[in-house]
Amino acid sequence: MSSRATATEALQQLEEKVARAKSREDQVLAERSRASRALSAAEGDLSMFHQAVGAGEPEDPQEEGRLRLAVRDAREQGEPAVWQAKLSGAEQARVAAEQERDAFGRQHFAEIAAEQAPLDPPVAERLADAWAELQAAEAEYAQRVRAWTRLAPYGDLSIEDVPRLPTAGDADTVRSNFARGVEVPTPRPLRRPDEATEAA
Repeated sequence: MSSRATATEALQQLEEKVARAKSREDQVLAERSRASRALSAAEGDLSMFHQAVGAGEPEDPQEEGRLRLAVRDAREQGEPAVWQAKLSGAEQARVAAEQERDAFGRQHFAEIAAEQAPLDPPVAERLADAWAELQAAEAEYAQRVRAWTRLAPYGDLSIEDVPRLPTAGDADTVRSNFARGVEVPTPRPLRRPDEATEAA
């Protein structure tokens, strides 16, 4: 790690090292599974060949030899001891990386905290400003909804055609509303096609 890197950057590098170690461990597990499936397939092919011969199909020494060779190769590739050693090595590397990361984090926590704390006030201030802006926009939207709700009967429109506040409902509903885009308050039958929705 570079001596010029901050403690936060150094910790990030160690977290990335852990992620690579975990990825390698997962890769070994996947490769072992593929080797196991390849062995099962090869043994199945040889078994089907013998069943066919037993059922009266003509013997084919060349084909049998090919299938036996495939089984032998698959067994070598799927040797349990080999894969156990590979998996053990990958696991040890992952554990070592986690220990290195954790030790660094504990040892340099005060330094990391000092680097992180100054980032918090601007974020809190931004959220407070955004909340105030959201409340103001929500009040304006509600005012437009109330206005259209009063006017709708004059145009033989249903109040169901007037959108509801996108912030009404539980948290999941609100997130879903904003993910789809915020409707303009205009009753749906009166909108131009390009006013169907507006991006949040």
